[in-house]
Amino acid sequence: MLWFVALGGVRALDPTYLDWLGWGDWTKSILGWWFFREAPWGFPLGRTPGYMAPLTTTVGFTDSTPWVSLVLKPFSGWLPQDFQFIGLWLASCLALQGFMGVKLMALFTPRASHQLLGAALFVLAPVLVFRFGHDALCAHWMLTALLWLHLRPRPDARSAWRTLRGALLINVLAAGVHPYLAVMVLALSTALLVSMAWQERHLTWRQAGLALLAGCLAVGGVFFAFGYVGQDVRGGTQGFGVYSADMLSLINPMGWSRVLPWLPARSGQYEGFGYLGTGVLVLALVALLGRPSAWWPQARARARAHGPLLAVVGQLALLAFSTTMTLGGTTVLSMRKVAEPFMPVLGMFRASGRFIWPLHYVVLTGILALVTWRWRERPVVITSVLLGALLIQVVDTEELWAQQRFRSAPWPRLRATEWTQLDSFYRHVVLYPPYIHDSELPCTENTFARDDYVRWGDLAYRKGMSTNSGYAARFNERHVQQVCEELKADVEQGRLSADTLYVVDPPKLALFQRLGELVSCGNVDGFNVCVAGRNGRFREVLLKSSARAPLPPTAESPITPP
Repeated sequence: MLWFVALGGVRALDPTYLDWLGWGDWTKSILGWWFFREAPWGFPLGRTPGYMAPLTTTVGFTDSTPWVSLVLKPFSGWLPQDFQFIGLWLASCLALQGFMGVKLMALFTPRASHQLLGAALFVLAPVLVFRFGHDALCAHWMLTALLWLHLRPRPDARSAWRTLRGALLINVLAAGVHPYLAVMVLALSTALLVSMAWQERHLTWRQAGLALLAGCLAVGGVFFAFGYVGQDVRGGTQGFGVYSADMLSLINPMGWSRVLPWLPARSGQYEGFGYLGTGVLVLALVALLGRPSAWWPQARARARAHGPLLAVVGQLALLAFSTTMTLGGTTVLSMRKVAEPFMPVLGMFRASGRFIWPLHYVVLTGILALVTWRWRERPVVITSVLLGALLIQVVDTEELWAQQRFRSAPWPRLRATEWTQLDSFYRHVVLYPPYIHDSELPCTENTFARDDYVRWGDLAYRKGMSTNSGYAARFNERHVQQVCEELKADVEQGRLSADTLYVVDPPKLALFQRLGELVSCGNVDGFNVCVAGRNGRFREVLLKSSARAPLPPTAESPITPP
């Protein structure tokens, strides 16, 4: 918690402070939560009918941490209008990562000083801090919690069932935080069941199978409840193999080291960032000092004892490398033809490089375990080695302290005083053409800036309106095409709604201007805004702004008003 405050300042914990969140994926997370808090209760939980309307989306697809959004929704009436929970969530993720780091270290050493030093390396893991820009993906403590459940002793069947209850709880939590985390947690839980049935003999295979079925049903139920499935939203997407991990991921700093060079990698492989940190790499070299006979038998015995865990982590790493495996950015093996029949499933994991995280934490845990075992009779040496590694990690990894993710980034908001004159009968904000992030459909092509959808979503939220534009992780392109074509036909034929603000892309302005007296257009806050039909205060504002500064001519072909 103290480190989070050192990075972002106390203001980052203020849930009403937005001026460090106006960039990147944070904006869509906040908008998703805001529209959910104002939405009526319905199914699926997390439904946001006012966001990207009339498309279907939920807080799951806006990465608005569904469980947190759901818990806060009943208190929405008492929360400030600009309330956001990203700062509190990130701080909690760091604190829980530290807590689980201590729990893991306690399995190797009874000394509190060693536990704290080792846990600090979990908190300062570059792979965790790198994810600050995508808040829902920062719950890495769930992965370290599963590692702890794997490694903790289980003397009897009773303790095994207690472990399974903990694993089930983490699976349910992960399913309501982010699907990528849920897949990793479920895979690690499956390895845990195999260990209990095969190696420890605390469960029969039938019991393990039933437990796995229960876990899958629980995860599937949460996915269905939050609308990840069953909402006619496509699960697959393009890009599998692009956003992968390179096989040098654990040692490639990608600019996160003052000393080590940035090794070659492909452009999209930042998603597979798995750098251990210079301090941890030095710690690994120290742990491996001397003849292999000094440490290899112990390491091999521990690896055999946790064979199912290592097997699943290895499979997740292969998924991270994807069907085109690269070493230093150079392709060494391609399995795309072999994997072609499985692409409908694999395509759901476009950012497959993220599956490198379990390997990262298993390697980090193994290094710490080996250090504490090798010098178990000399605790002063352990303290010195861990402290030295921690200092190297802190000093060499500049990005840990650069505060890049807490830089000043004012929240995109329309500031003109004209918005105070907006009539209450306006219920919708429609960008024309609609801005649908990552859509490549011709009818959505526009010249809006990336954060313009945030400005209009913010206005719609504060005025109790809906917006047709936004950013969601998944959407149905057929539905987008249908909605887009219907909107285009309405505009071209002059069927404009009287309760709608049309925010018009400059190249499309002529379509509205040719409607003559049926529409009133003006320029407010640097945007072309048009309304139809009813008189009102805001219509007069548009007419005055048009008189002061005539709208520029456009090259759009004229149409005949109906």
